[in-house]
Amino acid sequence: MKSMILVQHTESEHHVNDHIGAGYEWNLTARGREQAFRIGEWLKREGCSHAWSMFVSPQNRACQTAEEINRCLGISPVIREELREVNAGLGNGRTREWYRENAARRRHVYDPDHRDFPDAESDRELWNRVWPFYLDMLSCPADRMIVVSHGTTISFLQSMLAGQSVEDRGRFCFHGSSGSISRYWLESSSRVTALFVNCHID
Repeated sequence: MKSMILVQHTESEHHVNDHIGAGYEWNLTARGREQAFRIGEWLKREGCSHAWSMFVSPQNRACQTAEEINRCLGISPVIREELREVNAGLGNGRTREWYRENAARRRHVYDPDHRDFPDAESDRELWNRVWPFYLDMLSCPADRMIVVSHGTTISFLQSMLAGQSVEDRGRFCFHGSSGSISRYWLESSSRVTALFVNCHID
């Protein structure tokens, strides 16, 4: 049986300056670094150690979260490009107001191929990007894994763990917030148990 912990990066600059995160390179705030260190302390109390594997998005805010966590755990992280946040194209790093005013209007019926901007990533494209990583997690020899990524990317991983398709996200999906943690057991029978989802240690 595999144990998997998903960690959404902690407070980033874009959480406090009313900008869009997405594919833009924001850093953690001082508070975000403190939050990540406390997550590391909590993970250590939960039995995590350098014997665990850690997979991390290459974006600054995720790498910095992993760095603070590893002040407690001492894991050498593996960077995985698939774990990047959704690419909002022209909307990356813009103010939320600008984004709302300029993004393409969504249909009333969920469309996984919708793009907020012509150069943005659709839900289907994000799903197809993350899916190979998900399969790698199921087949890799590591049985204790920590994944540090972003809200939308983690939500897609959670949908995959729940046995959903990308179309299913039109009726049900997961939503976390900065610093949220989820833990799953993956059995050899393919059964998945969610021990807790999008919780905070504070």
